[in-house]
Amino acid sequence: MSRLLTFIACIFLTLVSICQLTLAQETDQKLSTKLLVYHQKDGQYIKRGEIVGLPGYPEYIPTDNEIVEFKSKKDAYYQIKLKDERTGNVLLQSVRMCQMVASNWSDEFVLNLDENNQFYYFSYYAGSDYCEQNIKYPIITKPFTTSIRVKTPIPGPKPLIGNFAAQKKAQPKSKKPTVKVNDEIPDDKEIEEKSFFQKYWYLILGGVLMLMTMGGAPEEGGARR
Repeated sequence: MSRLLTFIACIFLTLVSICQLTLAQETDQKLSTKLLVYHQKDGQYIKRGEIVGLPGYPEYIPTDNEIVEFKSKKDAYYQIKLKDERTGNVLLQSVRMCQMVASNWSDEFVLNLDENNQFYYFSYYAGSDYCEQNIKYPIITKPFTTSIRVKTPIPGPKPLIGNFAAQKKAQPKSKKPTVKVNDEIPDDKEIEEKSFFQKYWYLILGGVLMLMTMGGAPEEGGARR
């Protein structure tokens, strides 16, 4: 009985591991992007290679159809088609054939990613800006020396959140002259001079009282006959 339980447990763990591995592969496939690279010859697009490894470290992998022959001057432009295998989107770019010849078939893909690290656009450049006017046909491509550059969006400035009044710079306070306390007795010239009544009021009051007392005294009787 114990052997049977052990066997069942081993089968269960194996099934769980297979499910986890399958889910991990499906997740990687959803997140990763494969770009199919085609170049045009005689009006038809031939698969030249693949760009794999997005959005991490992309790498160009050529196919056997990388080497083609352009026979006439009507092929004045080297045309590239890029197909996003995940979304099915197709994008086209081209450069002058004389630039590809001058660069000895070196080129650059600039891959633009959005804010979710998903591919949405690309730019294509020859390795040289020089262009010889009279290049000789037929022209046979060579193994490409391809570089890949990834551009991601730069986040914009974030809005300020919070108390704007507190963030304002404190205004300098106006400086008022310091008031000094002066409780010393001032000089005589700074004292207000008193009037005559304020100075001698008690003498005037005494004189008035004296007059009132003298005026109220009884008169002496008449002389006797």
